[in-house]
Amino acid sequence: MRKLSIIFMIILMVSGCAKAKGTESYISKDNAYVSINYPVTSINVLDEAISSYVNKIYYNFKKMDYINTPELNISYSYKEVNNDIINVSLQTEIVTDRTINKIKTFTYNKHNDKFLTMEDLVQDLDGLDYEIKKELLEKYQDADMDFLSNVSYDFFTIDDENLTIYFNPAEIKSDHDELIYLDIPLNSLKLLIDIDKAEGNDTYLSIKKKNVSLDDKVVAITFDDGPSKYTEKILDVLKKYDASGTFFLIGNKVEFYGDTLRRMLEEGSEIGNHSYDHKLLTRLSKDEFQAEISKTQEAIKKVTGFTPNLFRPTYGGYNSKLKSYTDLKFILWDVDSRDWQVKTKDKILKNILPNVKSGSIILLHDNHEYSLNALDDILKNLKGQGYKFVTVSELLELKKLRESE
Repeated sequence: MRKLSIIFMIILMVSGCAKAKGTESYISKDNAYVSINYPVTSINVLDEAISSYVNKIYYNFKKMDYINTPELNISYSYKEVNNDIINVSLQTEIVTDRTINKIKTFTYNKHNDKFLTMEDLVQDLDGLDYEIKKELLEKYQDADMDFLSNVSYDFFTIDDENLTIYFNPAEIKSDHDELIYLDIPLNSLKLLIDIDKAEGNDTYLSIKKKNVSLDDKVVAITFDDGPSKYTEKILDVLKKYDASGTFFLIGNKVEFYGDTLRRMLEEGSEIGNHSYDHKLLTRLSKDEFQAEISKTQEAIKKVTGFTPNLFRPTYGGYNSKLKSYTDLKFILWDVDSRDWQVKTKDKILKNILPNVKSGSIILLHDNHEYSLNALDDILKNLKGQGYKFVTVSELLELKKLRESE
């Protein structure tokens, strides 16, 4: 496991030199549930700051002592405030015997290559200071006044309506474990920058259906944890074999890969929901779980106009209570590549090919290069055996027709 940690840290540090805008992710369930997702902006200094922070959080997490299986989630929000300014927030949740929440934000001005502070954004911060501290004391009555008098405004995000200021719990000596934040309407502030308003997307696409007969041998190939920088190449391989796939997407990655999602649908593949932040869902409340679902549905619909009706639970973990919280159909698998664990093409093929039968659902992940490398051989071998490649929805429809005969 130590070797894995070192390799992962190297990956994080190198990602700061990325040239293409997108996302990076690391998801594992070996000795802990780990889901790390963060944006790559193609701005080296910003990417290095983000990856360095993520690396530090992961390193400290690995050193923690724990009794139960721990969970680390690092998720993000990304906002292009205007043509020059990018706002990135990284939210960390660590679950052991208690839940720890932390936040880190970066606001970067491409025009002058500078990380911005609150003083760069708000014209009269001194005038706002009293009202902020007053509201904090009203909202969190256990806050320590000595700490509150020296509180900083280092962590903030901006959207079309609010400036949101975050405080890590220890910063104001609150007994609360959750993040402390205040939403300040933009129309109540004198800002030193302009905000670009979000524009709607009128793109509406539907899945291109395949012609499949009741007697055909069919298999559904599914991909979790994307989209990623490998997804376009995976679509190239699928197209080569006239194959459709079903992609269960993490919602916080969607906005970076709009063209890829639209291509999925245009070429006959299907999109499913895989939660927004890839948290262990069985630990969530009803409201938290439904937020993971709805935010992903909205993100996908915004860039494609398509609303998924399939859901794959993270880590394959679910219960009847979770199923009652949504109308989406839960989809698992019967053939597991274990690509995230075995990490070689030959072992992936060994896990898949002997176990496929007509009607199988195969699990792969499209955020790993070794999964991409194995895909051509998988499709070539199964096509040679007479299989046709369909989406999960098509597979379920075919099974229903066969059962009704």
